[in-house]
Amino acid sequence: MKLKNLLLLVLLMASMQLYAQERSVFRKGYLRLGLNQLGSDLSPNLTPRENIFDGRFGAGTGYVLEQGHIYYFKKNATLINYGLDWTIISLNYNKMDEWENYAMAAGAPNAYVDGTKIAAAASTKLGPVISFNPLEKLVVDLRFQIAPTLRFFDFNYSDGDENTGNDRYFSFTNNAQDDFDGESVKNRISFGVATNFGITLRRQAIGLSLDYVSGKVNSNYEAYDSKAGNTFGKQKIPAHNLQLKLSFTL
Repeated sequence: MKLKNLLLLVLLMASMQLYAQERSVFRKGYLRLGLNQLGSDLSPNLTPRENIFDGRFGAGTGYVLEQGHIYYFKKNATLINYGLDWTIISLNYNKMDEWENYAMAAGAPNAYVDGTKIAAAASTKLGPVISFNPLEKLVVDLRFQIAPTLRFFDFNYSDGDENTGNDRYFSFTNNAQDDFDGESVKNRISFGVATNFGITLRRQAIGLSLDYVSGKVNSNYEAYDSKAGNTFGKQKIPAHNLQLKLSFTL
């Protein structure tokens, strides 16, 4: 009985080794985990509204988690393969935690930041990919994807003294419009379509990915400053991401 089990184990190990040797270098499923940079640095020379409308969110380095699959068109490729890269889910999270420093640099008295200061997003990304196998088991993936994106901000900023007319305010909620529930979840989620350019350098299962996501989300807002007065409604706001991730290819 023991000899039989030993023979089965040897056969199993041999078959696994053979599968590893014969398996294509163009692996398909992947999981990516890494760091995410949202938008640009705040400028103390701009009002809160001008900063946000310019894609300056005051966000520190955040995190990104992705899971997806590459659908290759060629089954027995050796040097080059191509297909569709579907990132089924991409989750992003950043903290908008640089606004206190902005207030100090701008000389803004009585600055106040409310909310959890969260900038979060969920998207799916789909587009063509071309993969190169220049040597041994090294593979380079180049991809271009379209990314429908849902984004959520929980952030309110105010500073100055309203009695002197020098106060400033910005919120991603719109409570100034009549008969509009600015606090409802559906009215706090913005939507947009972005483009994603990415590259992955991997050897067997482990690799490194770099992606740049560029696009705008249509967000509700309410703001006040002495330059433009009180404004509210919808605004298409640029939301650019630079992502550096470890890639685990299955």
